[in-house]
Amino acid sequence: MQLFIITGTTRGLGFSLAEEALKAGHFVISLSRESAFKMPSFINIKHDLTKIKGLDKKFLTALKKIDMKKVKAIHLINNAAVIGPIESAEHFSLEQIDTHMQVNVVAPMYLTSLVLKTFKKKKCFQTFTNISSGAAVRTIPAWSLYCSGKAGLRMFTDCLADDYKKTNNLRFLDFSPGVMDTNMQATIRKQKSKTFSRLDDFKQLKEKNLLLSADKVAMALLEVLKDPKAIDKTHYDIKDLL
Repeated sequence: MQLFIITGTTRGLGFSLAEEALKAGHFVISLSRESAFKMPSFINIKHDLTKIKGLDKKFLTALKKIDMKKVKAIHLINNAAVIGPIESAEHFSLEQIDTHMQVNVVAPMYLTSLVLKTFKKKKCFQTFTNISSGAAVRTIPAWSLYCSGKAGLRMFTDCLADDYKKTNNLRFLDFSPGVMDTNMQATIRKQKSKTFSRLDDFKQLKEKNLLLSADKVAMALLEVLKDPKAIDKTHYDIKDLL
């Protein structure tokens, strides 16, 4: 049995990742505001990722329900993310900046630290996957917060891969899932062209059926994670896996 710790499983890629992991007979700990599944091998930690305080205690409590002696590999997948605000920086409020970075950057960093600390003495393979984006490596109009957060998380992943390169049982991945047919894309398409100049481009992706299904992307990522020993690089792109 393998243990998957996944954030944002209510819908989209997170839901598909959890569903496929459960189908494969693995145990899933979810960190989400709502529980997506009701089964013995699924535990949801109900927590608002904009407020990290208290998450460690909830996590350790959830682990007590699992026979860790049976766990052959541990996978943390930092999937939860927000896209907004989509507008120029002059309109950001401190609350918007704080909320965005807490979910997209602080929570993944903290969870990575927590899992590393918790399983430091466990010798099984452990993978740490941060769901990335093309926005991590190129600018997109009105997405300065999202691009900056994803770029920061990508660098965090690179640093960890370097810091722990001599620790044979740890793997750190930056995974770019491409443009998927999810609620985030629906949110993007609801923007106004006045504030988001690339609105038509994203609408056309939907109209031309060019969006990837979350299920297909989830299966591709889980195929990579299936054999942690074979993971030999940090950056993975869905375009190279399908």
